[in-house]
Amino acid sequence: MHLSISKTKVMVAAFAAILAPIHAAQASTLQYENSIDLEKTNFSKQITLPKFDSSLGDLESVLFELSGKVEGSVELENRDAQAALVTGNLAAEISLTKPDSSLLLVALPTASIEQNLEAYDEVLDFDGTSGVKLTEISDSAKESALFTIPDDFTPFVGDGSFNLFVDAMGISKATGPGNLVAGFETFAGASVSVTYTYAKKDEPPRKRKVPESGLPVTIFIGLAATMVLTKSKIRFV
Repeated sequence: MHLSISKTKVMVAAFAAILAPIHAAQASTLQYENSIDLEKTNFSKQITLPKFDSSLGDLESVLFELSGKVEGSVELENRDAQAALVTGNLAAEISLTKPDSSLLLVALPTASIEQNLEAYDEVLDFDGTSGVKLTEISDSAKESALFTIPDDFTPFVGDGSFNLFVDAMGISKATGPGNLVAGFETFAGASVSVTYTYAKKDEPPRKRKVPESGLPVTIFIGLAATMVLTKSKIRFV
């Protein structure tokens, strides 16, 4: 009977698989979300999210995500004596603060538009050759913050919920010639989510049973090791 080394390696791997315990611990996640509809800036709103139930397992990380949106209109009038390039930035600063009032995240959605406007037509109407009014302009921005061990998870663990605060300020502005009139209507909204990553409190991993044999386990190990150290072919008489 002849046995090649490649087969021997397979046998050794099989012995190792039989004798090694199985560790298949996997992280689990829970995600919650709450949102604030679009409304005119400036405003401050409270948002509520569920805490992590520690009976589910051991918390490993907390991920916060803030999605901010700005929407509205821009009015521009070039009152200069010559044509000019005018830029309007419809923008909002949306901030998220923790229960202790410390800043957590800031999103800055900004919709920029550029217009070439002719010299002032002597009518301040945001129309004609020297003016323009643009509506339904929008933009969004997303920011995130990850907390991991050894960060303090205390405010986010337990029964019930916790509060975060969303503040939205309009920071729209226009740039162009010295003689420029600009107007904005700025609306903002936000969506906030929290994702908990944790290790489940499952039963300890079980070991695979070694097939019953009259030979002790150490003999199987010794036999496998001997096979590896032999030449490419082993002859049994």
